[in-house]
Amino acid sequence: FFGDSDKVVWESAIQAARQAYDQAGIKNPRKELDVAEVYNPFTYQEMLFYECFGFCDFGTSPDLVLKGTFARKGALPCDPSGGTLCTNPIGATGLIRVAEAAMQVTGKAGDHQVPGAKLALAHAMGGVDQFNGIMILGSKL
Repeated sequence: FFGDSDKVVWESAIQAARQAYDQAGIKNPRKELDVAEVYNPFTYQEMLFYECFGFCDFGTSPDLVLKGTFARKGALPCDPSGGTLCTNPIGATGLIRVAEAAMQVTGKAGDHQVPGAKLALAHAMGGVDQFNGIMILGSKL
């Protein structure tokens, strides 16, 4: 039940990431992924998802954001497209994350292309921790 769930550690996001990483053979997402498109309609959610997806330890995402780890030229660029804070068409947002990740790994992301991106994460979410979907896209998976 929603009332019984942790609002800081979203188990469905953790499970979605684990399943996607297992299927793609990813052991260390922060080091192996080149770019991530994370569903982030609210600012707090983006850092929450960084932690749930294993990009960093729980409680460390704010410091890493300030250091630029997840910036376009950081160690793991997240949402180089601008993410969903700038636009959030309900129902299409998750598909847009997938399209953006696909453009990254095919070198077609234009002015927000992450150079050399070969492996990307795309994330979609519905409800409040009710379901999370993650897709790993690669130029050579």
